[in-house]
Amino acid sequence: MAELIVTDASHVDQASLEDFTLDAAWGADENDFELTVDRLIDAGSYVYFDGGECGGVVDSLKDSLKDGRSTLTYGGRTWHGMLANKILEPDKGKDYLTVSGTASTVIGSLISRVGLDAVFDAVDAPTAGAQTIKSYQFDRYVDAYSGLRKMCAASGLKLRLAYASGKVRVWAEPAAHYGDSIDSDLIDFDATRTWRKPNHMIGLGKGELRNRIVSHWYADSKGNVTQTQTFKGLDEIAQVYDYSSAEADELAKNTKKKLQDLQSEGEVKVTVHEDSGIAFDVGDTVTARDNLTGITVNATISKKIVKVSGGVMSVDYEAE
Repeated sequence: MAELIVTDASHVDQASLEDFTLDAAWGADENDFELTVDRLIDAGSYVYFDGGECGGVVDSLKDSLKDGRSTLTYGGRTWHGMLANKILEPDKGKDYLTVSGTASTVIGSLISRVGLDAVFDAVDAPTAGAQTIKSYQFDRYVDAYSGLRKMCAASGLKLRLAYASGKVRVWAEPAAHYGDSIDSDLIDFDATRTWRKPNHMIGLGKGELRNRIVSHWYADSKGNVTQTQTFKGLDEIAQVYDYSSAEADELAKNTKKKLQDLQSEGEVKVTVHEDSGIAFDVGDTVTARDNLTGITVNATISKKIVKVSGGVMSVDYEAE
């Protein structure tokens, strides 16, 4: 039986609930929750599972009155959504924000930077110990959650969060890789494989007409992006990237990245059976295989969706 803890607006525990309906998601988007429960909850209260990643802050209330009976549905940001609502800006006079060092120190400084150190506490990975962030340069004005995830991924890590003892613990630990060893009976998936993806990106920067800066980038059959064209004729799939304020160097860098981002093998939506014993985190990788078709797609878990109804918790995952 899943028990949800509810605090007051000062974040002091008030109740442990068993009768509620919850729909929460975090990862690539959403990063919010919807909670239906038969009790009043103050704005700004926390709801959470003790020691778990699922939880957040109450931001809204929808009251539906029908036949004299009220249905109270609360909405809010997950812990991840709280981070997603903060922006990492470069220091004054700097083009980019760069970091390196022990993961807990780096994460702690970034949390403090966006003013959330009263809510979050950066710690070493509970089971993996201290990790190291290699020198990393953030995208300009990226949201803190996306930036932290990408920073961790660049060092082979994943970002983890869990609420305990009045604070959200945050740490980085090695990302897990689930390959062909996963029994196909334990997971369901919808896999889409795209054989021909955009392979020619034309970046358009500063200037007008014939004087406009242009940058061409090409992808080969393995997804490698260079300025050497591999696919031509019917096999060429071209797109335009309009970045009208960019100088040549900035245009080249961003046009290349734009094409690299389109080179994934396909998309996978993964559902894990409740009795599988498998628990993924956002940032883990999984290999989905159908032995009938032989289709195998490698994907990274990009979203985790937790639902509770009738005291039963189910967890779904999306991967890309």
